[in-house]
Amino acid sequence: LIAIGISRYIPIDHPSLFNFSPTLAIFLVAGAYLKGKYAFIFPIFAIIFTDLILNSNYGVNLLEPFMIITIGSYFLIFFFGKNLGNQCSISKILGAGIASAITFHIITCSFSWLANPAYIKSFYGWIQCLFIGEAGYAPSYLFLRNSVLSTALFSVLFAYAAKYISSKQQMKQMSVRNKEILEAN
Repeated sequence: LIAIGISRYIPIDHPSLFNFSPTLAIFLVAGAYLKGKYAFIFPIFAIIFTDLILNSNYGVNLLEPFMIITIGSYFLIFFFGKNLGNQCSISKILGAGIASAITFHIITCSFSWLANPAYIKSFYGWIQCLFIGEAGYAPSYLFLRNSVLSTALFSVLFAYAAKYISSKQQMKQMSVRNKEILEAN
C-alpha cells in the first residue's frame, strides 16, 4: 500500500516518471500467488485508497468512466496472474509483466481515443493516442515505456519475494511436522 502510494505520488513532482509504478505488477503477482476468492481485495483496496488521496492532485473523480475502465483493466491483469499460477517461472512472470503493461496501455489509450474529442476518430487518431498522446501533455510513449519497465521490474521482484516467503513457510511447516513426528515416537 505504501509502495503504491509513493510511486503514484512521485510523478506529480517528476513528470518523466509517469506510470513508473508497481501497481500492475501487484495485480499480476497477486493473481499468481494469492489464494482465495478475495485475493483481488488487497490490490484494489490499495488503488482505491491511494486514488482517494491523489485524485485531487490530478483533478480526477474516483468513479468517472476512465477510472472504471482502469479498474476493469486491473481485473484483467489479475486474471493473467491467475492463469500463470504460483508455480510459474520468473521468465514467464517477466513476459506476463511486459504483456500486462502493453495490454493496460492499449485498453486505457483506446478508451481515451474513443472518449476524448481531441483525437480524430480514425486509425491514425488511435495511433496518435497510443504513442504521441494529446498535445500539451507528456507523450503516451513515456507512459508505455515507464509502465513496461516498472511492471517487468516489480513483477520479477514481487515474484521472487513471494517464492521466498512460500519456501520459508514450507520449511517452517516441515519443521513443525518433523517435531510432531518425533514427539509421537
